[in-house]
Amino acid sequence: MIIALPFFYMSRRVFILVKSIHEESMLKKHILILEAENEMLKNRINEYKRGMLLEVKARDDLGMIRRGEKVYLIPKK
Repeated sequence: MIIALPFFYMSRRVFILVKSIHEESMLKKHILILEAENEMLKNRINEYKRGMLLEVKARDDLGMIRRGEKVYLIPKK
């Protein structure tokens, strides 16, 4: 009993340590993913602010044109 009690205590502590190390590595990976996603969203915000993405969306989704442009419709056969 004297030998078993410290062994179980130490094994429990080692298990908690290993679990904590694993959790830390998983959280670091998650942080990297979130930072990359954040950077992508910042770039997209900057594109909207410059009007680049807004113009593309207006042309593609709404069929809008710039002032002075001519539209040519080509019939499908």
